[in-house]
Amino acid sequence: MHLKNTICSVKMLFQVLGKRVKYINTWKFKKQSISNKYINLYILPIICTFGFTGNHTFKNIETPLSTSEQRCLIKKDIYLSINEDNNLNQVEKKIFIKKIDKRLPKYIGYFKKHTKNSIFSWELIAAISYQESHWNHKAVSKTKVKGLMMLTKDTASYMGIKDRLDPNQSVYGGVKYLENIFKRLPKSVVGSDRIWMTLAAYNVGLGHLEDARIITERFGHNPNYWSDVKKHLPLLRLKKFYKNTKYGYARGKEPVNYVKRIQAYLNIIHEDKKTYLASLSFKEIFHKN
Repeated sequence: MHLKNTICSVKMLFQVLGKRVKYINTWKFKKQSISNKYINLYILPIICTFGFTGNHTFKNIETPLSTSEQRCLIKKDIYLSINEDNNLNQVEKKIFIKKIDKRLPKYIGYFKKHTKNSIFSWELIAAISYQESHWNHKAVSKTKVKGLMMLTKDTASYMGIKDRLDPNQSVYGGVKYLENIFKRLPKSVVGSDRIWMTLAAYNVGLGHLEDARIITERFGHNPNYWSDVKKHLPLLRLKKFYKNTKYGYARGKEPVNYVKRIQAYLNIIHEDKKTYLASLSFKEIFHKN
């Protein structure tokens, strides 16, 4: 598709997210100037061809999308990418729904507070937190990771967190660390793939994720697609594969299951919100703060 005056519109972005359009062509003389102005715009080594990366931040050449617009687009892409096979068993689902009623209200304020200006939605952070600690701010694992977001001592120190058991500090540190990972991923990883790889790296480490991406490419698959990378992450537990990697052995199946469960929790939170709103009267909805 060729556009004379704009890189894309919001409508165009949704076509890119839906993988109906992958690249936009522009004039050769514009290539360098656009590259200098928008560092998040990925330039392929092909004349005049541009692709979208990062947060899909371009409304047109002159107007970047706001954080809220970026979040809206990525949120849509996330829900489109969640597969039906991510469902929990019925017992797990019932337990989680009960925790939404009993525990989530205690912490939802922290999730909303620290995602107000973030690319991540509070629902996603809540889902991650449940997977990490089951919404127990006093949680401590055998490996001594602690708190709602189960931060390691090193991560907490890096994020400037003094008390990992403090729910406010824990959520703040977790969100900031996720944002740090998100920004460090290659620009060629986009949309929901970037979100799922961020989560996988939060679990297994960015180094191991990069090793898995390299293995994925060696097998002739796309290292920028989570659907491809998740098939190769488990290979990091096999010596014949991890012996040739930079970061070595990893329990590669864990981040795959980790992301899968968060997707399931996120889907339930989303459905629970719709059910809750449907139960309210017209007057109640428009008088909520």
